[in-house]
Amino acid sequence: MSSNIEIKKKCKWCGQIFIAHKTTTNYCSHRCNNAAYKERIRQERIASYQKEFSMNAEEPSIENKEFYTPPEAAKLLGISRASIYRYMADNVIKAVQFKGKTLVRRKDIELLFENTAKYKKRVPIEKAPITDFYTTAEVKEKF
Repeated sequence: MSSNIEIKKKCKWCGQIFIAHKTTTNYCSHRCNNAAYKERIRQERIASYQKEFSMNAEEPSIENKEFYTPPEAAKLLGISRASIYRYMADNVIKAVQFKGKTLVRRKDIELLFENTAKYKKRVPIEKAPITDFYTTAEVKEKF
């Protein structure tokens, strides 16, 4: 609520001295108020991202487990979860299902790298040139 009293205050954003008519006024102008609000929101977002990052950093290590879920196996190999499921469907990776819980043994993942053949570079298929074609006059004549 505004009053007739004049209170000299220092702006919390720019530091200028100004005359306030309320005891709750903290900023000299609407511009300083907006700038302070944006900075406060920015700092809250940074704090929430840092909190989220620190929660992810506390995630237990998956490297010393004996059995993995498909997402963990995908993370271990550095491939997508869909690729792991495709490999399981093609019987490249052995997996066991227990009432909806799928597990992959670490030894089975390690066996993938022991029984591999040499890498063969794919050779692109050469496309045959198109030799038979119609001219626009022939297409017009046909249709």
